Amino acid sequence: MISSTSILLPAALKRGDTIGVVAPSSPQRDDERLKAGIRYFESLGYRVVVGENLWKRYGYLAGTDQERIADLNAMIRNPQVKMIIAGRGGYGMTRILHHVDYRALRRSPKIIVGFSDLTALNLAVLRKCAMASFSGAMPGVDFWNPTQVDPFAEEHFWRAVTSRRPLGTIRQPENSPIEGLHGGIAEGPLIAGNLTLVAALVGTPFFPKLRDGILLVEEIGEEAYRVDRLFSQLHNAGQLAAIGGLAFGQFTNAKPTRVSVEPLPMEEVFAEYVRRAGKPAIGGVLYGHIPTKLTLPLGVRCRIDGKRGTFRVMEPGVA
Repeated sequence: MISSTSILLPAALKRGDTIGVVAPSSPQRDDERLKAGIRYFESLGYRVVVGENLWKRYGYLAGTDQERIADLNAMIRNPQVKMIIAGRGGYGMTRILHHVDYRALRRSPKIIVGFSDLTALNLAVLRKCAMASFSGAMPGVDFWNPTQVDPFAEEHFWRAVTSRRPLGTIRQPENSPIEGLHGGIAEGPLIAGNLTLVAALVGTPFFPKLRDGILLVEEIGEEAYRVDRLFSQLHNAGQLAAIGGLAFGQFTNAKPTRVSVEPLPMEEVFAEYVRRAGKPAIGGVLYGHIPTKLTLPLGVRCRIDGKRGTFRVMEPGVA
């Protein structure tokens, strides 16, 4: 079990600190967007360094495995870098998990931010280093257009990485309330990520212990039957029995079904695994492949109320 009382916390980011930008997964769809995201950080008073191989392309990967891990480990080992952030997600982080310098990261904790495919790194850092990291906004996705940066996403990103105060009770816009799905209160370390990557890491040495944790998952572009399969993997592996509570983020761009029978609504899939888990559950959390998104610290204590539909982050992710 990951205990929030023993979690390592990186130092809070402050103006003038150095941010390292890397691409451990897929290349940018548009390099200019990431360059604009970097300028956004610089406009706020941060220094930015980029990986030597940041702009590389190797098919669907942002360079070879050797190039991508070299950049990530260089940032981990660079004492000037206080925050490492991925430009975007995509695919490829699972290929290099065995080569991350976890010892160096544990010796010198620093903020790590990623999302989507970077779920693999977030979970591995929690398991290998017992260190908080952040799942949320990325420069090439969320901060590339300064006139259209989502205020909710921006506020929660900077609060998460710069403030020593907990995020507290999450207050979402009135038109996007958190829903109570199964009654009861659960409190434990937050484990958040993309459902595909969470399921893929089960049974590997990079998967954190979920006992009594609050599992928050999101997904994009997956049909209901595939989401069903991913949840059944967690159920069959005993992970839904281990958790203290279950939270659903946003499941966006679900593809039309290609199976030969009538599809189930996604809500029916959720309801089935809420029933199987038998734990407090909430839905509608603004976490996922959406502009209006939360940035959340993994490994810190949080609390959900499955009757009232509330979500509270009780500890900070930085010190």
